[in-house]
Amino acid sequence: MAEKNNVKVKFLGGTRRIGCSAILLQANGKNILLDYGATPGAHLDFPLPVPSKEIDAIILTHAHIDHSGAIPLLYTVANPPLITTPATLDLAELLIYDMMNVARDPLPFGRREVKRMKKNSILLNYKEEYKLGKNIKITLFNAGHIPGSSSVLLEINGVKIWYSGDINTISTRLLEPANMDLEDVDIVFIESTYALKDHPPREEQEKAFIKALKETIEDQGVALVPAFSVGRSQEVLCILEHYDFKGRIFLDGMARWASKILLEYPTFIKDYDLFVRALKRARWIEDNHDRFKAVSEPGVIVTPAGMLVGGSATWYLKYIYKDENCGLFYVSYQVPGTPGRRILETGKVRIGRKEKKMRARVGYFELSSHSGRTQLFELIEKFDSDTVFFTVHGEEESTIKFAEEIRDRYGYTAFSPSVGETFFQFPF
Repeated sequence: MAEKNNVKVKFLGGTRRIGCSAILLQANGKNILLDYGATPGAHLDFPLPVPSKEIDAIILTHAHIDHSGAIPLLYTVANPPLITTPATLDLAELLIYDMMNVARDPLPFGRREVKRMKKNSILLNYKEEYKLGKNIKITLFNAGHIPGSSSVLLEINGVKIWYSGDINTISTRLLEPANMDLEDVDIVFIESTYALKDHPPREEQEKAFIKALKETIEDQGVALVPAFSVGRSQEVLCILEHYDFKGRIFLDGMARWASKILLEYPTFIKDYDLFVRALKRARWIEDNHDRFKAVSEPGVIVTPAGMLVGGSATWYLKYIYKDENCGLFYVSYQVPGTPGRRILETGKVRIGRKEKKMRARVGYFELSSHSGRTQLFELIEKFDSDTVFFTVHGEEESTIKFAEEIRDRYGYTAFSPSVGETFFQFPF
């Protein structure tokens, strides 16, 4: 066991909150960074700083900004290798450039650093092993979250460390469920986003969503579906195609560019033929002239931003909010404080500087790309009693209670770390 006593873990972000995901592993004289994300908002938030010249490898689980957004910071004075999947690299570039374009404050990096990030990438497919030094092996597994998303298995001097990233263990129209072909894992970093909540049955939500859209079209209304550019927009289009939805379908915003990227990566899509049909079925918006045409007749408009924080969805909202025949249909969680959440809570929408009553119907359908409570505990049960768990990527109550339940229900060792907290050696 003595050879295992050289693993050090420091949590730089993404603990007791969602955002700024970043975990630093130190072993065999190597510094390995698991994600390095930002938190978008009025003012961008970053993880704790780390000397980039001392980083030997960055492993990026997926493209979302809360996991990828701070990585260019590490390329201002150094060129550490970035290990990820090909789809994740291209999608991360897209989202990081978008973050740079909409940021209110100057960012501490620019396009040069993003280009250096891409140039120093090491691209892996699922289950393809990569060796870092003599006794460190890295393997990526399908995480089922968005196309190209991964969980990470590190084997260091006989210690197996698994990081879930954002994970979904159920099948969706777009993606296969996460691959959980793991054995004898010693340390687990597991997301806690929905550790306290189960999702309703997926197929029920899909059918209810389709029903709401059909009713809106039958009432001669426009159905606006705010959706994340990467993953959720494409999932919605696949659902519409799967159920043979009749009526006009439009795709707008950055979801178009994300969809073009994903067309280049058929192996990361569950049913590529369905995906291609879904994209062909949709009319792609090019300019404001197309937008006016889209809101002039009944139809479905799928567009970012998923929480109505900017994006072309806000343009459409101005035209549908006062029409009782139209509808605003959410397909993702609405974070407190976002415009999307305020509409749900107050029934009012801000148009310009004024608050207006939302007359269009509003619906919320859970098409989550995260595992729910039941699935997370099913994950826990796959591991041995001597596995050590760290609950991350969840609000404070969720991460703390999840760790408590892991301890109480199974007798396992579990921690809910704080930002900056460090754990030494193995076992802890």
